[in-house]
Amino acid sequence: MNKSETSKAAWALSSMLALAAIPAAAHHSTAIYDSDNPIELAGTVVEWQFVNPHCFILLEVTDAAGERKVWSLEGGNTAGLFRRGWTPNTLKAGDAIMLTVRPLRSGSPGGNYSNPRWADGSSIDPKPSGSN
Repeated sequence: MNKSETSKAAWALSSMLALAAIPAAAHHSTAIYDSDNPIELAGTVVEWQFVNPHCFILLEVTDAAGERKVWSLEGGNTAGLFRRGWTPNTLKAGDAIMLTVRPLRSGSPGGNYSNPRWADGSSIDPKPSGSN
């Protein structure tokens, strides 16, 4: 391979690597969430979706005016949650829970959740005691 062919091959390889990185960077953006103004939500699980790439909780919440809305709340990935003891059976429709939520900037009922707790405030920690 001469110098010109080597240069073209290097350029092509670096271009492919750069383009391959774009979807990964876009996937992990959290710009759609208002991280500066988290809220606390309490409600009833409508559905627990233990799916890739991220788990979701559909949570029915009653607002101050008495109106019910279903929030779509994105969580972590299944592998990370599974390592902490979460399974497709951790939550069930009808479970009363509380979450800290970074709401969607759009104002739609959705966001990214953390700090999942049962309605009594105790942590949802499905990992059996004594395990690492």
